[in-house]
Amino acid sequence: MKKLLLSLLTVLIGLSAYAQNENFIFEMPDDFAQLDTIVHPAKFKSIHMIGVSYGVNLSGVTSSPGLSQERILTYNNIGVHYTYYHALWDQLFNFGLQVGAKHGYEGYTSPMEGYGETCEVIEVPLLAQFKIDFSIFRLLINIGTYGGYRLSTDREGGFDKYDQRYDYGVIGGLGLAVVFKPFELHIEGNYKHAFASMYHTNKYSDIYWMFTYPQNIMMSASLHFHLW
Repeated sequence: MKKLLLSLLTVLIGLSAYAQNENFIFEMPDDFAQLDTIVHPAKFKSIHMIGVSYGVNLSGVTSSPGLSQERILTYNNIGVHYTYYHALWDQLFNFGLQVGAKHGYEGYTSPMEGYGETCEVIEVPLLAQFKIDFSIFRLLINIGTYGGYRLSTDREGGFDKYDQRYDYGVIGGLGLAVVFKPFELHIEGNYKHAFASMYHTNKYSDIYWMFTYPQNIMMSASLHFHLW
């Protein structure tokens, strides 16, 4: 009996050692081998749009010393825009960038002799455009900067050596979009403030410097087309 028990124990020990050497008696599939190679689809799809806009500006300046300036309405402000909406970390689909080119008019009136004019301008705005989607609408929030150049003026005699034709500043505003794919209609109101004076500081006097900064309240409508 003892010999039989010793024989069975020897066989069991041998089988156990064999199983340990082979890891498993039969080969088991590794369900986790491909876990890191699985490509998950993007949760949000980026949107690329191109659009055209038309706007009306309530245009004016701030000046020191004052020029008794008053605001004017300017029309025929047109532009083209490229807009890119993307998801931040593939989680927050509220961010976008917009770049474009605009042609329009701005200026002011003044009873002072030699002052008051309407300028033809061209601008390149670069905006961060945040959006909140609900139903078929988007709430838009714009903040950014622009660079521009004054092409011409209706002031008698045109530009002189005291005029500064380059312009730059900041833009901020709100808008509402209506989405009917592949199109979007945007209605926006923006405020533009220049950091570059229209005139060189000694235009008024070599002793008393003058600073004149354009300001514009811009109302616009734009139609955008989804590229992909």
